Amino acid sequence: MTFQESQILEVLKRILHELQEIRREVKPKPIKHFRIKEFTMLPIAPGFSPVYTATPVPDGTFPAPGNLPTWTSSDTVNAPITVDATGLVCTVAIPTAAVVGTTFTLTINYTNTDGTVATGSLSQTIVAAPPADITSFNIVQTA
Repeated sequence: MTFQESQILEVLKRILHELQEIRREVKPKPIKHFRIKEFTMLPIAPGFSPVYTATPVPDGTFPAPGNLPTWTSSDTVNAPITVDATGLVCTVAIPTAAVVGTTFTLTINYTNTDGTVATGSLSQTIVAAPPADITSFNIVQTA
């Protein structure tokens, strides 16, 4: 092997090493679990539709394209759900006939590309709707 060939081989080895380092950095990290937070701060009451957001943990992780998390509600009658296109936002449309005092649990599951499963859950209790806001006053003469 000539001196020039040996230099080229050494450069190729360094390039290969750098590419392996880049691959390690770019390779998606598995999601370990989710934090679920209410997004709209609406009452958990009949007639309201609170929105919940799931944040993958650790920070900087994300679901792989085409592989969305799955949400479930433990009570599909009093707490039916819809999920947005990202799979990370869930809306609970609490019907006006929902039973006050009922507790439901929202759960999100995700299977990572390595086969490990990440999950998160949050329990909520349906409360009585807050009183309606005052919208005007009637003024009458009393004396």
